[in-house]
Amino acid sequence: MVAKRLPKDAAYRALENGGDRHARNIAAGAIGSKKRLRSHEFLATYDTECKRMRDFVAEAAKSEQSLDRIVAALHLVMRDKQFCAVLVSEGLGTMPRLLAHRLRGATREPQMFCPPGKPASETGENRKPVNGICPDVLDLLRDAPVKTKTFGFLQKVLPARQLEIARLMVAMDRVRITYARLLVALTPQALLAKDCNLSTITTQAEDQRGAMVCEVGELSLAVLSAVENHGQVGLELVAANRFFDRMMDNSRVVRYLARNFPGHFEEFHRLSMPCL
Repeated sequence: MVAKRLPKDAAYRALENGGDRHARNIAAGAIGSKKRLRSHEFLATYDTECKRMRDFVAEAAKSEQSLDRIVAALHLVMRDKQFCAVLVSEGLGTMPRLLAHRLRGATREPQMFCPPGKPASETGENRKPVNGICPDVLDLLRDAPVKTKTFGFLQKVLPARQLEIARLMVAMDRVRITYARLLVALTPQALLAKDCNLSTITTQAEDQRGAMVCEVGELSLAVLSAVENHGQVGLELVAANRFFDRMMDNSRVVRYLARNFPGHFEEFHRLSMPCL
């Protein structure tokens, strides 16, 4: 059977309205999975997802540390006026703007995290919920393959928590029912929707959830903080690596560093080596 071909204008309308498909798929009322996670299943999911989050934060920290090491090395050598003269004579006198900005000690401006395509001024409480789901969540999950039951779990928490959970799912590339269920189950009491009963999600005892709520809360903040800085740090690291590699590929620069910075030359050499 040959699929019917859409006219061009109809195809464009389908693409433009693609962001509404999640809203159309949200049925009113509690649509979350009725299956309750047993205590051992919940603990296994908790351990797995916490490890993912810790690994994510560690990887982001590793990038920041790599950038800091290169910047520290450049701070050291750039105080040497003769070395700067060597760089100029070898055509290396112009440093990437992002790297120069960091070397001057300028701090990055905090970035507001808002759904793609929506300025920060358009997000928030001025937009009405769609069947109990924050519109900003729908914007954020616009291009994600979200199972309908996921929205059922999100309906169990307040809009601010819905948005935080959506951000975490996107950041971790875990737009999954299991991840949403875990984050909802480990939501502080104050952020739960009215009449929400967490015993419908898991059999985990309330006294055992306390420490888990705290740990997931701390990990969540660390993940979202890493996400805010990741793009800028990534750009700066690429610029720093390229400039440092150009320096260390220049024989005259290398000879100068080996002669005048013998105690640091091994570190310079390591920084110029590709990460394995």
